[in-house]
Amino acid sequence: MDFLDDLHLAELGPIIWLQSWPDAVRPVLELVSVFGTDTFFLLCLPLLYWCVNPALALRLGFTVLAAAATNAIGKLAVHQPRPYWIDPRIHPFSVEGAFGLPSGHAQTGTAGLGRLAMAAARPWAWWAAGAIVVLVCLSRVYLGVHFISDVVVGVLLGLVVLLLVRRLERPATAWWRGRPLWVQLAASAVLSGAMIGGAALANAPYAGWVVPAGWSSAGTIDPESMDTVVTLAGVLLGTLAGASIMYRLGWFDAGGSLGARAGRWVIGTVVAVLIWYAEREVLPEGAVGTYAGYAVLTLWVQVGAPVLFIRLGLMARREKESQGAGRGRGGAGH
Repeated sequence: MDFLDDLHLAELGPIIWLQSWPDAVRPVLELVSVFGTDTFFLLCLPLLYWCVNPALALRLGFTVLAAAATNAIGKLAVHQPRPYWIDPRIHPFSVEGAFGLPSGHAQTGTAGLGRLAMAAARPWAWWAAGAIVVLVCLSRVYLGVHFISDVVVGVLLGLVVLLLVRRLERPATAWWRGRPLWVQLAASAVLSGAMIGGAALANAPYAGWVVPAGWSSAGTIDPESMDTVVTLAGVLLGTLAGASIMYRLGWFDAGGSLGARAGRWVIGTVVAVLIWYAEREVLPEGAVGTYAGYAVLTLWVQVGAPVLFIRLGLMARREKESQGAGRGRGGAGH
């Protein structure tokens, strides 16, 4: 890793220069940085799924999950520091505990915003997505949590994810829909477990690794933690299984009045928060509790909430003749 060490040292100067900008830019860049987080997309997805377009929500969700998972595994595979970890001159405007390369914000932002631009299919959407990604990358370097090389690699990997999604989305969806429900559920568990296994394999060559003394500016960190991967694996299980079950039950129409849509979002969010707090009291701490908790929470979003909304009269079932198409504003698919 001598090359990366030398590259990082060369990149410290530009970061110090960026951090010398007027303080007024800091809140702006902190806000922009949010648009590259997987958390931002995952929080927005229930609104999109329940109230706007379930098919787009699922496609966006799988794209973000693919980007976030490969990013988390990539970080473990290369074990690279963040700028403020190795140089006290870099001020950490944001504190991060995971490894730095590749940038998760850059990768997830590129894939997620690119998928939205792909759905819009308009030149302005691609220009807007590109502009936001550039600002997200700038914000991560300015905040002292990424080297320029981190965000460049993140963008490139995000584009790879986006290209793979574009090529594989249709055939993978067709294959999945053609399998029996029990096969879909078994495959959901296998893919979810494979994500955790991939992360464990990526980390295996570093057995016995300890935080280098030269990273003293990082403070107390545990960058080899598997928490993020376990969380994403639970979300993947819930999303795949939930979409498969909902497809068998018959999809729903996400249209309706503004009041009905608002009611769905409020009720769905309140119940999700209650589930979240109940899980913290009931489920064991650690990887098993985290995995199960996020899987259950995602199942609520995918299946539990729509079924409840239909029973409450806040949502209509989708018309039978359109169930296979997944087209239109209220269409769905997986």
